[in-house]
Amino acid sequence: MSIVVGALALGASGGQSHYVAFGLVVCVGGALLVLVAVAALRIGRMGWLVTIGLTLAGLFFSLLVAREDVCCMYGYHRGLGYPWGWLDSYIVAEDMAVIDAARSDPAVLEKKVDWLKVVLDGLFWLHVALLFVVPVTWLHRYVQARPKAQPPVP
Repeated sequence: MSIVVGALALGASGGQSHYVAFGLVVCVGGALLVLVAVAALRIGRMGWLVTIGLTLAGLFFSLLVAREDVCCMYGYHRGLGYPWGWLDSYIVAEDMAVIDAARSDPAVLEKKVDWLKVVLDGLFWLHVALLFVVPVTWLHRYVQARPKAQPPVP
């Protein structure tokens, strides 16, 4: 399913960086999930806990990214979050001076959570986390499974 969602985002990207990033990460993460299922190489309970923690951290720290748009003569939109601005604020005014004032101090604008974008951002950050956790888990298992070198006999 992730591969399909990622491919749709890539197809609809129009070269926009956040669409491309979303599409690539979700496609590659989906392919990794298929590999995990086919090869029966699970990441375990601790791996999933780390994945969930990294996903929530990604959602939280993505609020540092702001995307602003001025459109429709006197409309201003500001979204916080990456790749989708899921904490939205906007204003429609009668002149550009009000828009400029809102842009200079966006903290005064009312914020609204867009739950669809929260889900999409969560999907993105889940796949980012899996792209780190799965290889680290496999590497850890490989290192533990290697035979220990015997010290030389004097």
